[in-house]
This record gives sequence, structure tokens and C-alpha cells, in this order.
Amino acid sequence: MLRRSSQALLTTVTRACGPRGTASVVSLTRLQCASFSTIYDLQTPYEDINRHRSDAELRISKVPIVELNNSVAVCDGGGGALGHPVEYIQLDTHKHNNPQTCKYCGVRYMMKEGYHGGH
Repeated sequence: MLRRSSQALLTTVTRACGPRGTASVVSLTRLQCASFSTIYDLQTPYEDINRHRSDAELRISKVPIVELNNSVAVCDGGGGALGHPVEYIQLDTHKHNNPQTCKYCGVRYMMKEGYHGGH
């Protein structure tokens, strides 16, 4: 956005200056475009991972799935007052073998193989 608006501004200045100042403004435009391309066309170290520069999703996905002998998981985020509100997660849903995720912290819970809840 910044690059396009600055180019538009420079073309407006070029037209306003007329034939006298055209050569100097054109060279200024070339220098301006070169500097913007070197600044904005390079990738930052985290740009290929996430535009917001947060690796939280990658870290959460590396946490192993918690297997329980119960049909309901209770998640409070750990840490007592530093956690999140208590959330009860039902594990015996139609997606029986798929892990269920806590909506606050992203920890995944799943029932152990062979456990059928209260059935």
C-alpha cells in the first residue's frame, strides 16, 4: 500500500513539474522505487510461518494429545489463577476417534482406545 501510494505521489509531482524538472524527478522516482523494493520485497524470518509473527499455533500442535479414561475432559489452562475459565469437553461425540480441542488454550483431548464411556 505504501509503495503504490508513494509511486502515485511521485508521478503526480512529475506531471506538475513539467518538462524542465522531468529528468531529476524521474531519477528520483527510480531511486525511490529501488529503495522501496529492497525494503518491502525481502521476507522477514517469520513471514513464511505466520504474518503476525507468532509461532503459537506451531507450539500448540507440538503438544501431545492427552488421552483420558473418561468421557469428559476438564480443562482450566493450568496454573490456577493464571489459567482460563474451566471448560468441560465432551469426548464421546460422533467423531469418536478424533481429538477434541480446548477453545481457550488449544490442548487436544481424546478418549483412550477401548474405553467406551458410560455405554
